[in-house]
Amino acid sequence: MEKENVYRIPLSGLALGDQAYHFDVKDDFFEGMDYSEIQHGNISVDVTVSKNERMVTFHFIIKGTVRVICDRCADEFDLPISNEEDFFVKFGTEAAEESDNVVVVPAEQHDYDIRSLIYEYIILSIPFHRVHPEGECNPDVMQMINSQEAPAAEEAEPETDPRWAALKDIKLEDK
Repeated sequence: MEKENVYRIPLSGLALGDQAYHFDVKDDFFEGMDYSEIQHGNISVDVTVSKNERMVTFHFIIKGTVRVICDRCADEFDLPISNEEDFFVKFGTEAAEESDNVVVVPAEQHDYDIRSLIYEYIILSIPFHRVHPEGECNPDVMQMINSQEAPAAEEAEPETDPRWAALKDIKLEDK
């Protein structure tokens, strides 16, 4: 299990300007997340923290792979992901969430935990439709899918109801 404080970025005592942080996100990161749909991953997270007098900006660059289940053949595979996100922490009198990527924290708060942000940005970088690259799906499953689809394509044209067949012979005049 990972240490919780690894993802805590100091706010007080942080020098004005930019500081860089690097995190290697592995399987143990996902074990600590309740109900995580991801169990395995190898992700590099680079965070640039820019501090000024009134706020702190976090710029996340996420690259790596996560193990997901293919929507087509149901086999697991490593899906490459890549994402860049910005998050803003403003200093104020009391805690508040202004929007999805802006929060206000009390000026006396000493640090900010970015663990949940990293997890959220990894999840957001996974496409909705998850499939193997072309030709890499399980061949047995693909053969079964293709054999199920073939008869449907060869179905005969449905027989027309004789009551409607008589209507196709009607000739309408153009005015």
